[in-house]
Amino acid sequence: MIVVLAKAIPKDEEACEKIVEFAQDLIENSRKEDGNVDYNLYSNTGDGTLLFVEQWESIEILGVHLKTEHFLKFGGNIADLVAEDLIIDVFNAEAVDL
Repeated sequence: MIVVLAKAIPKDEEACEKIVEFAQDLIENSRKEDGNVDYNLYSNTGDGTLLFVEQWESIEILGVHLKTEHFLKFGGNIADLVAEDLIIDVFNAEAVDL
């Protein structure tokens, strides 16, 4: 499984609200994609940063997601709302029993 952690740092509180608003379409459509396991957005109440946590069945499927209309639209919509480029970490994860 592929796990993606994408951190967005909004310019200010108003930008944060707009990013969350734009993210609704992204999340809804991404969850409908073949090969998507999970797709969520979390807010850090301490510093206002936003964290997308995604799970995909494979790196190839993630690659397809990165070319979708809703993903590209989201990137364009938030370009002026973030203080810096998204910080994106991609992991190849294996589930283990505890």
